[in-house]
Amino acid sequence: MFPKKYFRKIAIFSVVLMLLIVGTFYLRASNYSVYASNLIWDKTHIPLISTFISPQNTNLNFEIGNYYFGGGAYDLKKAEKYYRKILEVNPLFPLAHYQIARIEFVAGNLYYALDEINKEIEINPDFKRSYYVRGLINGYNGDLKNAASDFKEFLKWKKESWAGWNDLSWVYFTEGDYKNAKYAAIQGLVYFPQNPWLLNSYGVALINLGEKDKAREVLIKAKEILSNMTENDWGVAYPGNNPDVYKNGFESMKNSVEKNLKLTE
Repeated sequence: MFPKKYFRKIAIFSVVLMLLIVGTFYLRASNYSVYASNLIWDKTHIPLISTFISPQNTNLNFEIGNYYFGGGAYDLKKAEKYYRKILEVNPLFPLAHYQIARIEFVAGNLYYALDEINKEIEINPDFKRSYYVRGLINGYNGDLKNAASDFKEFLKWKKESWAGWNDLSWVYFTEGDYKNAKYAAIQGLVYFPQNPWLLNSYGVALINLGEKDKAREVLIKAKEILSNMTENDWGVAYPGNNPDVYKNGFESMKNSVEKNLKLTE
């Protein structure tokens, strides 16, 4: 007879094997994406089991990549690994290059980010959010002309985007074009009059145009709105960033508004 410890190991192995068999059947009999999304959110080890069962499934890998890119966990290396697995199977898979571009941008690898987003635009030209991402990349690269062009292209598709108008205002401000910086901020405030990012951009443009009284009024409003926000409220505006930086980022923004207010005195 076998010792009890061997029976225990055999029992554990049998349970794991049964889970794999049932999982394989379930995956083949149902929608991969739905199955993945239902499981991934529950256990962090499920992605390993799921991809072991079906390593070539692009939809499944995309769901898992999204999970690691702020969809339940945050691990850029793991997220990129799963997105690149998709491209090994299907180089034209929609949004894989887009997500990798976002990861490279967050990591500060602007050259690779630009290469990836250009690939996405080439294979998926109707997905206009790519132009917003490319606008950010070009802006941080110092290519302000193309950054403005990208943001405008994005805003043609979604004119009610506060982030699009705010970043276009940022580009104009960086160029020293304070009139257009002011105009872009105003356009965003039409849709989002209580948005502190737009109010700050508007206030800074007004300061540089010599309209300090109006700037002070606008910046006080931004300060009041920020005082009623939390760091998580701030973090919603940066879905690709690590939640660990929310606190410092939020404090930095409040300090920025405070410094700008002093410039109006």
